[in-house]
Amino acid sequence: MFHRLYELARCLPERAGWERLNEGMPDLYDRGLALCFGPAGEWRGVRTYQGSQGVLYRSGPPNGTDFTPCCKLAGNTANRLAGAVAVCAEAPEFSDEQRDWLSASLETFHTSQNDIWAEVETARRQAGIDDKTHRGYVYWADELMRPVHGWPEMRERLVRQVTESFADKGGARDDGCCAVCGRESVRVYGNYAVLACYNLNNPGSIAGGFRANAAHRNFPVCGDCALSIADTFTFANTYLASRMAGQTYLILPYSNSDEVREQLRARLSRQPQRYSLGQARDLVADEWELLHEFGDQGDQLALALIFYRQQNAAWRVQAEVQHLLPSRLHELHDAARRIERAPDLIAISKKDEQPVRISALTFKTFAGGSDNASEETLRDWLAALFAGESIARRYLLHALVARLIDTGKRNPSLLHWMTRHAWGLYRYARHVRFILDDSMEALPAMSDAIPNSPYGNYVREHADFFRRPELVVAFLTGCYAAQVTSVQRQERGADPFAKKFVGRVLTRQHLQRLYREGHAKLAQYGKLGYVIAGLDPDLANAWVVGGDTWAISDEEATFAFTIGYSLAYRIGQLAREAGAAAPAPSLDAA
Repeated sequence: MFHRLYELARCLPERAGWERLNEGMPDLYDRGLALCFGPAGEWRGVRTYQGSQGVLYRSGPPNGTDFTPCCKLAGNTANRLAGAVAVCAEAPEFSDEQRDWLSASLETFHTSQNDIWAEVETARRQAGIDDKTHRGYVYWADELMRPVHGWPEMRERLVRQVTESFADKGGARDDGCCAVCGRESVRVYGNYAVLACYNLNNPGSIAGGFRANAAHRNFPVCGDCALSIADTFTFANTYLASRMAGQTYLILPYSNSDEVREQLRARLSRQPQRYSLGQARDLVADEWELLHEFGDQGDQLALALIFYRQQNAAWRVQAEVQHLLPSRLHELHDAARRIERAPDLIAISKKDEQPVRISALTFKTFAGGSDNASEETLRDWLAALFAGESIARRYLLHALVARLIDTGKRNPSLLHWMTRHAWGLYRYARHVRFILDDSMEALPAMSDAIPNSPYGNYVREHADFFRRPELVVAFLTGCYAAQVTSVQRQERGADPFAKKFVGRVLTRQHLQRLYREGHAKLAQYGKLGYVIAGLDPDLANAWVVGGDTWAISDEEATFAFTIGYSLAYRIGQLAREAGAAAPAPSLDAA
């Protein structure tokens, strides 16, 4: 990842060290409160600065101070800001007069801290800082509101303080070789913690080894690379970080083509905000402007995709895709549009049409609940999806059926909606090669098991799933159950028959029993006419063709059944619209 950041740095404008380190203030922090002190360090009051232009700010550790006397407004801001001023008052970069003034103003602050901070709170309210639409920051200044963070010497101080911090715990070496750029005979540092993704106090950690002060031997980084990557990481965090389906991720574009790198530099230099991912960008479903503009370059521009977790000072890589190609993203988007246009997956209501839209949230829906295991499953799935890798078909099928069973138990009214999305995700996974075929092969007897009806046509359209007579049996049994529940709902205003299969894993014996009991129910209501000339003999024939062989799992049977149960009405509706011989209509829409 460090190398990817270094490569991205080559596509960004060259800047001085202090500019690379300057994080500035996020747009939301648009109210500055200046603590103003006179020439002798006497208190002159709080004044408000609109905006955050020109702010020199770099955050420090949560239990320490920031690197400049400018802090985001929070609960511990007073002490944090005073700590930063105290450090500056001892800095050799400043003149004797500057250090004396800082010391005098700091003494004034400590003497009257409660009164001064009461003025800060008043100014905060008057400035409209609500910590929602407007947030604030506080900085040290003279009586003319000229900030200390704007002193030219502060820039030198910032660079020296940050680079020294790299050597504080991890050590340094004057004649080393940088692990990032490869330069030799340069000063290298060991505590390269811009990403904070390792802890030097933990034995065996990435950079520290078993001796924290030997970190520079394991992962030496020169000062130039440290500042360059720090700057690039800030840029990436600002524009190239986002979330999808609850997963935080970072995108780092790179290219081996000098021409593409130059184009990338030009675009990111002029209008980086144009290519910002924003707070929520679903890469499975959404296009990205940057890739759109490089569409004629093929796969010369690639992406490193890093899923990470940031908590306090810890930054952890959780999954990586080193080579995400634009062609793969285009393939994913094309497949998603294909599923969205699938007429059988569109739910028709009185108000509008509701297609199935595949996104990262779709994967999250079927990855499980909200526990750590399901979060890990989702990351594994997304990483494999973007990398063009595959998982075994049975694993995805297990997850789909588990969600359908859970929905049937907890909220059966959503079962049809969930089935459409499960079936859509399965087909999408086939299109993009996310699942591998099992060893199950289509049998010659399939032609005898498939009826000459809209249901049979549907089976043929999806022959890659319906590869055995047993799956046809399960599917037609689901269509049969839909007919029974529809009749029962009209006759009784309820469908207790559905309780026999909704929220349950279905075995061969269970399907046989549903067929018998469903036939009896239709006879009881005098509605055998709906199935006697079509679905009933077709299902009976499928059972006969299957014979004593039953080579599918209970999960496959359950999935095929649920597809039939939830889509039977829609299949018949499409057949009627096409003018084909359709099955007898259900009395209501599923």
